[in-house]
Amino acid sequence: MKKFLQKLIERKRQELKAKEEKMKNSQDIDEVRSLGESLIALRDEITDAEKQLAELEKEENDNQNDDNNDDNNDDTDEGRSANANEGRSANGFNPNAVFNVIGTAQMNQRGQAQTEEDPLSTMEYRTAFKHYAQTGERSSKLNEILAQYRTESRAATEGTSDDLGVLIPHTVLQELIQKIEGSYGQFSSRVRMLNIQGGVEVPLSDFEATFTWGGTNGTDKEHGVSEEQDAGGVTGSVVFSYHIGEVRIAQSLLQSILSVEVFEKELVKALLTAYLKARDIAVLKGTGNGQPTGILTNVAAGLQRIPAANIIEFTEEEIGDWTAWEKNLFAKIPLGMEGLNPEFAMAKQTYVSNLCTMKDNNNQPINKAGFDVNDKQYKFNEYNVLRTEQDLFKAFDLCQNGEYFGMFWVPEKGYGINSNMTFGYKRYFDEDKNKWITKGLVILDGKPLNTNYIYLLKKVVKG
Repeated sequence: MKKFLQKLIERKRQELKAKEEKMKNSQDIDEVRSLGESLIALRDEITDAEKQLAELEKEENDNQNDDNNDDNNDDTDEGRSANANEGRSANGFNPNAVFNVIGTAQMNQRGQAQTEEDPLSTMEYRTAFKHYAQTGERSSKLNEILAQYRTESRAATEGTSDDLGVLIPHTVLQELIQKIEGSYGQFSSRVRMLNIQGGVEVPLSDFEATFTWGGTNGTDKEHGVSEEQDAGGVTGSVVFSYHIGEVRIAQSLLQSILSVEVFEKELVKALLTAYLKARDIAVLKGTGNGQPTGILTNVAAGLQRIPAANIIEFTEEEIGDWTAWEKNLFAKIPLGMEGLNPEFAMAKQTYVSNLCTMKDNNNQPINKAGFDVNDKQYKFNEYNVLRTEQDLFKAFDLCQNGEYFGMFWVPEKGYGINSNMTFGYKRYFDEDKNKWITKGLVILDGKPLNTNYIYLLKKVVKG
């Protein structure tokens, strides 16, 4: 936690400096006003983080004195790092920064240290929530605690929506996020996870690291480099909306469970599978209408959001031809992208039937695809391969002319999911359908970011 706060403070200070410089040079009054609001929020975040760090350092010093400087204490930053989740999902998203129910310090959604117990983690609220989830009856205690939490959240400028209904206890969210973070095989867990204000236009270049020569600020034509050039030529902006995703839960699934702890574990299972599957599909195929915008959405409609040069075509003869792969795809990958650990995503059937079976002119296997026992990853030409179900990518042999059978990309550069990961819960009786409706709700949006890091693999039928 200490190292995390130190890095957070440093990153926020750099962001503050960059925005201050941008504000000083801007001639657009609307941009200046927007930047001014961002600067205020950034300064507040830095102040809050510095206070937390100071408290942690004080607590650490006190513990060291109490333990007589015991060097065998295993609860160190290094120890925690050694147990950190491995895999692509470790791309900067930290659940503690969203709502702090993980770790030793109780914090609110802004990461501010709290002196009192989180009201949504108390056994009183958990029991009242279980009763509501099973019966649809909102007790006075449930309403009281929920109203208190929402009042405190709004006072801390949090944007918890009343549309989510009854908020799920943070003990459930803790386990849910831990499982999501550990879902290395999930397609959408690889992308960049964000928690920024909805409705605000964010330049795509803000998601990229920038470099300028000292003192030039990118304006020196001889030595400087513009913000657009620095971001790999990406221009434009993205606006995240407040879309509400819905997970329908079977009425009988949680009905007869008596224990709060068992109820919460079963609720996590029910939410997790449906949520991750829907999120995976949305990242790739979301319509953008009341849901995230998928990578393939505009491409399928004929709009060239993905650069035309990044749409790689393969015929039935070429898909199993190693030379065709070298010429069509690998020769086109920029050196800078190679250093960012790009990877493939395609149906398992495509990987097994079309790549693992490649042979040379003497009909001998060339072994460019297979399972690497050293890092437990499926590989093609030494790049990792995420094998998917066919609800994401169809097998190449089943694709029609013009359909996409796979992708080669840098997930955290190419796409961003924006969510504060707050889940709500609603249970009500539908008079028209004459049955109980039970569903979990979450606010989430997603948009492509720098599509220069996305190469789409397309089947073409010639003749």
